[in-house]
Amino acid sequence: MELTAVSALHFSAAILTDILERCFQDYFVPFSLTPEAFAQRFGSEGLSYEDSCVWLRGDEPVAIALITRRAGAARLGAFAILPEYRGKGLARGMLTPLFAALKAKGISPFYLEVIHENTAAIALYEALGFRVSQGLWGFKGGTANVPMNGELREATLHDLLRAVWSAPGEHMPWQLDPLSLPLIPCEIISDGTGAWAAITTPGTKPLLRFLFVEPGSRGQGHARRMLQNLSALYPGICTPVAVPERFAPLFTSAGYQPLAITQFEMTQG
Repeated sequence: MELTAVSALHFSAAILTDILERCFQDYFVPFSLTPEAFAQRFGSEGLSYEDSCVWLRGDEPVAIALITRRAGAARLGAFAILPEYRGKGLARGMLTPLFAALKAKGISPFYLEVIHENTAAIALYEALGFRVSQGLWGFKGGTANVPMNGELREATLHDLLRAVWSAPGEHMPWQLDPLSLPLIPCEIISDGTGAWAAITTPGTKPLLRFLFVEPGSRGQGHARRMLQNLSALYPGICTPVAVPERFAPLFTSAGYQPLAITQFEMTQG
């Protein structure tokens, strides 16, 4: 089957949004975004239009890969094929040259996320040299009668980032990296003793996008209290499905429930 790979630079955000939605039909988690939401979400994640790709059969888009980049690293932010073209062995032939082109630019490592139950995709990515680096979970806070435990104050993004950059560097899942925060509207909250949170509202529901405790304040229960207070302020607040699995005890101890969907973060290089 002859396919032509075309850089996403040749398509508008509206067309890419439509291609993405059609390629994710009948998938584990379908995409449904407006062009504005597409631009904000993937723009905040570092979307590289130049490195992202659409595959055409004639004039028909049949697959799409969105590449996001930060510094020397890259991530497969989304990859999907139209339902009628799946199961034909096309994916490996699409992604192999895509990653090779990134490596030729000196970009490494590569990251991606995949739904736990998507065994076919996991096998594909393992064949491409990716390995599972950690599990990623999502959580939802309580919805009623959550008491406040202490006071919270509004802060600025500059204050939060200054605290983060002053701490030793830590690997964070791509979607939780504070580098995305300057590119999306968010509310910054501090407890005044070293705990911070960034809240975004991509839709009608608030989303806990980032939680951080300064190194000198860790081990004192600040993160748990912050989570409880956020539940009081924003009943039912959720996180992205991007929280490292090792933090599950923290969230459950604060009264949060795991979301049904879980993911693996996979890394190459």
